[in-house]
Amino acid sequence: MEQLIPWLVFCTAFLALSLWKPGAARIFLGLFFILMAVAVNLVLSFVAPELFVSLGTDDPLVPFYMWVFQNVVALLPQGVGVLAAAGELAVGLLILSRGRRVNIGLASAIAFLLLITPVGLWTLPNPVMAVGAAWLMTRNFPRSLAQMLRARRGRTIGRTALEQ
Repeated sequence: MEQLIPWLVFCTAFLALSLWKPGAARIFLGLFFILMAVAVNLVLSFVAPELFVSLGTDDPLVPFYMWVFQNVVALLPQGVGVLAAAGELAVGLLILSRGRRVNIGLASAIAFLLLITPVGLWTLPNPVMAVGAAWLMTRNFPRSLAQMLRARRGRTIGRTALEQ
């Protein structure tokens, strides 16, 4: 329960950012998925596999999740962690890309967030973040993060050359 309120605040802040600054929210969400892929699914499944399994066995809202974590995830938590990390990494990279791929990434993020919501009480705010991602799907993102960074770097280099 102690994780519920901070996560609700985090998800609500993301929703607000999505409405206020969709471009920044998209970049944030893509980086967030990449960070969670590495820090939670990959690292946790190798460093503390029992803790990784307990994510779904402590207090799931749907009994099926308990069964899956006890009978599937517990057999090879590192393998499940690698698969989950690969999926989240792909979602993050798609969100940071451009055009149609962004929407594929956002739709995948929404599906992931909703799929893991029944894992426990602390994941109940996930639909709030999913609403923010759904709002981002109504926007157009013609440039990838890499393109934005290259363009920004080019402007900085151009200014420096002009100042000399």
